Amino acid sequence: MYVITFANPKGGSGKTTSAMLLAEQIALSGGRVSILDLDPNANILAWSEGRQAAGRDVPFAVHARPQAEDTVELIDQLADEADYLIIDLEGSKDQVVTFALSRTDLCVIPLDGSPMEARQAAAAVRLVQTTSSMIRAPIAYSLLFTRTNAAFQTTDERDVRQEMEINNIPTLPIRIAKRAPYTRIFRDGVLLAELPDIVTNEHQGKTASVTDKALKQVAGAIENARDYAQAVIHALTKERAA
Repeated sequence: MYVITFANPKGGSGKTTSAMLLAEQIALSGGRVSILDLDPNANILAWSEGRQAAGRDVPFAVHARPQAEDTVELIDQLADEADYLIIDLEGSKDQVVTFALSRTDLCVIPLDGSPMEARQAAAAVRLVQTTSSMIRAPIAYSLLFTRTNAAFQTTDERDVRQEMEINNIPTLPIRIAKRAPYTRIFRDGVLLAELPDIVTNEHQGKTASVTDKALKQVAGAIENARDYAQAVIHALTKERAA
């Protein structure tokens, strides 16, 4: 089982959305996926419970935060049911975060490209490195630029990228743009793959140009999510092979 964790001490970095997008894309490709929601806000768990209460399918198992001392045991047990375990970590330097990182194959650290978020991402990198030293084993990690402008790269993002390159901090080649369809995942309790049909139904009676524009936004979000998931899997398998 591959274990992929998402870490950033700052809220609003796109951590939970990135975890959800990855889980859906892997599940769509036929992989067995489980999510362990360690974030105190438990947004993924609430999303899953809401869908189940409405009688809608959840394509992956979602597990609630265990007691800290049970974290490693739960992760190891989930290897029987999943090919990929995605863990949404809480932001603080909690013991449960250290336990989860100790079982991590790849830690993804989302940030929006601003200098302030770069400092928060650096704190997450230090936490990964500290845990790696503690367990005396390497833990692979990579930054992920999220909530970016889909049309162009800002000056701040370019400067942060250059700084990361200078310091040899790995960064995923795909950015997750700030898109309205991603917001709907949690707001409306939907899967990204469900949005084409939902948007089509919502735009019945509207002009073709308006409908096409809305569907293009969804198609762009799906393509972005697919490319991002492929980049994560490539990084993951590369690290496992090494």
